[in-house]
Amino acid sequence: MNILLVSQDTQWSRNLFNLLKKDLNHNYFYSNSCDHEQITNLNPDWIFFFHWGEIVLKEIYKNYRCVVLHTGTLPQARGGSPIQNQILDGIVQSEVNAIVMDKELDAGDIYYSLPITLQGSLMDIWLSISDRAYELIQKCITDNPRPTPQCGEPSTYNRIKNNEIHLGPTKDLCYIYDQIRMVDAEGYPNAYLNINGFKLEFTRAKIQDNSIISDVRITKE
Repeated sequence: MNILLVSQDTQWSRNLFNLLKKDLNHNYFYSNSCDHEQITNLNPDWIFFFHWGEIVLKEIYKNYRCVVLHTGTLPQARGGSPIQNQILDGIVQSEVNAIVMDKELDAGDIYYSLPITLQGSLMDIWLSISDRAYELIQKCITDNPRPTPQCGEPSTYNRIKNNEIHLGPTKDLCYIYDQIRMVDAEGYPNAYLNINGFKLEFTRAKIQDNSIISDVRITKE
C-alpha cells in the first residue's frame, strides 16, 4: 500500500514521517507540495494532509482518499489558526481529527479523533500533535473505517495574521503568556510589541511568581 504525507517541511512533520517509516508493511512517501502529476504517478492509496494550508485541486481529493489532520473539537473549531484561536479562547484540551477532505474547509466526515493538550509552547504542541497524527494514520490504514458525519452547529475561526501582543486593562498575565507561547515554534513570526520605534520579540516564556520570564530580541524599526 502506498501512503503519501503532504506537509510543510517542519520538525514536527519530519518527526511524523520518521515514525511512519518504521512501519515496514507499507510504502510511505513525503512531499512538501501537492503536485497533481506527482500524485498521479504515485497513485497512493491514502493521502494525509498535515499542517497544510494551501488549496488542493478537486481532481485530487475527488479521485484519491484524502484525509485532513486537523486540531480542534469539531465542528466548532474549523478554519484558520485553530491552535492559536483555541488557546486564546482558554481551551486546554482539544482533539486531533482525521477527516475526509472536501470542498468545504474542515467540514468532512470524521474517521477518528484523539485527545490532545494545548499546554506548553507551540513547538511542544505540534510535536504532540505529530504523535497523535501517527496514531490516527495507523488506525486509518489498518482499520479502513467508514467515516461519520460531524454533529452539531459549526463555527469557523479566522486566520490570525498579526502576532502583535494585545495589552489592556482587562488582560491578565496568563493571556499575555498565551499570546507568546501560541506562536513559539519554528516558521512562526514571534509575538512582539512595538515601543517607540523598537520591536520587542518574545520567545521561551514561562510564568513564575506572578510574572512572565521570557527571552526578548530587540531591534530598531
